[in-house]
Amino acid sequence: MKIIHTADLHLGMRPDRGKPWSEERAEALWETFRRIVRAAKERWADLFLIAGDLFHRQPLLRELREVDSLLASLAPMPVVLIAGNHDCLSSSSHYRDFAWSDNVTLLDSPRLDSVFFSHLGVRVHGFSYSQPEIHEALCDHLRIPDDGCLHILLAHGGDAAHVPIDIRRLAAAGFHYAALGHIHKPLLREELRLAWCGSPEPLDCTDTGRRGFIEADVTREGVRLTFVPCASAAYVPLTVTVDASTTREKLALSLEKAVASETQNYYLVTVQGERDMDTDFSVPLSLPFPIARWEDRTSIALDYDQLYAQHASDLLGQFIAEMRLQPAGPLRERALACGVRACLGEEVRR
Repeated sequence: MKIIHTADLHLGMRPDRGKPWSEERAEALWETFRRIVRAAKERWADLFLIAGDLFHRQPLLRELREVDSLLASLAPMPVVLIAGNHDCLSSSSHYRDFAWSDNVTLLDSPRLDSVFFSHLGVRVHGFSYSQPEIHEALCDHLRIPDDGCLHILLAHGGDAAHVPIDIRRLAAAGFHYAALGHIHKPLLREELRLAWCGSPEPLDCTDTGRRGFIEADVTREGVRLTFVPCASAAYVPLTVTVDASTTREKLALSLEKAVASETQNYYLVTVQGERDMDTDFSVPLSLPFPIARWEDRTSIALDYDQLYAQHASDLLGQFIAEMRLQPAGPLRERALACGVRACLGEEVRR
């Protein structure tokens, strides 16, 4: 049986709120969901699973209708979903009274429930969050009957505040596949018959690396997991090393060369190395690609150890020693550099 397994779509989120591309990223979450639905049809899947956090917060009624319309297009393919910690079934949630299409099942119980699909010989087990946090290890003591059916678990969790999961205990429960959500980085463990699919789109600067969904081929004998990339863009770390001769213009040319044509991504730029004291890399450059994070880790190019050794007995040496007793930070560095330069003049300009 072929299963498409996704989770953590976080529809309704505004990634990088305040950035010029925030609305574009919000729409990208929806478009990626549509792309996964289309992929399920193209791959002739038997079952479509959503392991929680379909939405980033309580869904609006119009958003549920939009999602239901997309999932209904998969019919007669069954769809099973659960609510996660972000879109938990609060008392006022539209989830509670929404009428899903015939092929869509929401397992809305806070305790393990299941739905059986006789034409597939598969039973899907799962539970939804009714509150943002669940500290109980709900998956640790599960056991499935040996009744000739395939048994699939749909669960959302994996940290101390959100259904802690011991993967060895979960594997011992006997499920033919455990489709997991909540952890945004994909983790596929074929030998344990379980996987976290991760978020199909990166949601913030910490979501680096591959993003997509899982195609799981499940039999009673084993499972074969295929990770399918589907993200429209990525957060890409980009580190550039400078020296005292590097100007802002040279840095801009270096970054543009490094990025080349990959301008659809969002870059996490770190500038490191030494700089001339009159060059400022703390202010992000204006570049023809989006900078999601800019970090200046440079230091001013002065060899204080050498200077102190040469001037230990004079005013310059005393100044360096006194400044090193002050709390570390950019202010101390700047004051130290300015003081040293004032003592030595243009002798140390590089």
